[in-house]
Order: sequence, then C-alpha cells, then structure tokens
Amino acid sequence: MANRMRELRLAHNEKQRDLAALLGLRTSVQYCKREIGYCPVTLEEAYKLALHWGMTIEEIFFADEVSLKESSA
Repeated sequence: MANRMRELRLAHNEKQRDLAALLGLRTSVQYCKREIGYCPVTLEEAYKLALHWGMTIEEIFFADEVSLKESSA
C-alpha cells in the first residue's frame, strides 16, 4: 500500500526525527521504515499523522483507492 507520508513531510518542511517523536518512535530509522512501506503504520500512528497534517487517514494512506472510486462513480 502506497502512502503519502514522504510527500507530506517534505511539503511541510518537517524532519523524519520530528515525526518519529510525534509518533513515539525511538529513532528516525523507525519512522523511515514506515514512510517507505517496509514496516506497517499502526492505526494509532495513522491517526496521529492525520491530526498533525489536518487530513483524513484515507487521504494519506488510501489516496489512490479513493480517487479511483470517485472517478468511477
């Protein structure tokens, strides 16, 4: 599953270590693994990111699926 975490982090001029701290992760490496899709993002982490960026979880993690459903409707 693709996510927009990197895109949004860069758009907000944020560092991986800052978002790692927001999510309660010990290192920026743990955040990086989630950003590239190597490790799954928990629902709690997704919720924290959605609140932080003022978006829905769907907009961050399911953007492709949402846009496909909207275009076929």
